[in-house]
Amino acid sequence: MKSYDITSVCNALMDVLIETTDADITKLGLTKGIMHLVDSTRQAEVLKHFTNKPRVTELGGSSMNAIRTLASLGHKTVFAGMVNDDEFGNIIRERTTALGIKAYLGGHNEASTGSCLILITPDGERTMNTNLGASRLYDATHIPHKEIAESKVFHFCGYQWDTDQQKVALKNSIKTARANDTLISFDIADPFVVSRNRDDFIKLITDEADIVFANKEEARLLFNSTPEDAARRIAATGAIAVVKLGAEGAIVIKGKDEFKIAPVATTVVDTTAAGDMFAAGFLHGFLKNRTLDVCGVMAATLASDVISRVGAKISDSALKAVRSL
Repeated sequence: MKSYDITSVCNALMDVLIETTDADITKLGLTKGIMHLVDSTRQAEVLKHFTNKPRVTELGGSSMNAIRTLASLGHKTVFAGMVNDDEFGNIIRERTTALGIKAYLGGHNEASTGSCLILITPDGERTMNTNLGASRLYDATHIPHKEIAESKVFHFCGYQWDTDQQKVALKNSIKTARANDTLISFDIADPFVVSRNRDDFIKLITDEADIVFANKEEARLLFNSTPEDAARRIAATGAIAVVKLGAEGAIVIKGKDEFKIAPVATTVVDTTAAGDMFAAGFLHGFLKNRTLDVCGVMAATLASDVISRVGAKISDSALKAVRSL
């Protein structure tokens, strides 16, 4: 009997969400709709531009978004990452504690706690400036091996595949998971990281992953194919393939079983964390031993809910709806 439902090692960030305009995106020299990795100087420069704009702060980082939602759904969760003993680091510690997440947040004073500035344009698209800060200093000495071994699922995302020491930490975490029959869930997370790590990601999918999450652009970049073909190629490795199709829903494939997941209608306000919440919904169903099509419905329900307002947080009504499925 496993002691935990899911453990994740990922970047621990503070999200800062600001509603803005296309003109601001252009003025700042940003490419709309993608994630930009920036240093602390550039992050401060962009934040200064929005000094008089209202903002929302929330726990951030792709896997953190999934883990905090799973914790809200009643799962026994563990999260490991790196923060500084600064304002954002203290907020992250306080909020994970309040959510009941067993958190291993190593303190590192060589860099500030990482942050993700999320700029939301009127069409709901998000443009991100991410300063990984202390997260980039995470290394293998901080891995919660015991908790990974005692978890049903180990979940991580492509954003963590950054520095050599982060890669070593993840490889060692995967090794512990594999040695203890802990299933491995991999969320590719962003087209940007695929373009930098395509060969590594294909190897991870082929050799290690039991569940793989990708959106249609990530799938295209990985396999130079349609989303459906990419899903079948992932499934051919033995993994469960979950490919998100945006407004068209998603496709889930395991072996020869294919499920088309219909989207849940909503008004798009802010797409921040849509993929993360989709993963959370799917993993919730998976951990509850639901069929894959029901897992997909749960995933679509949470993704639809989170994009209907500013801020990467699931409503109580959506949590209730998912629990009832």
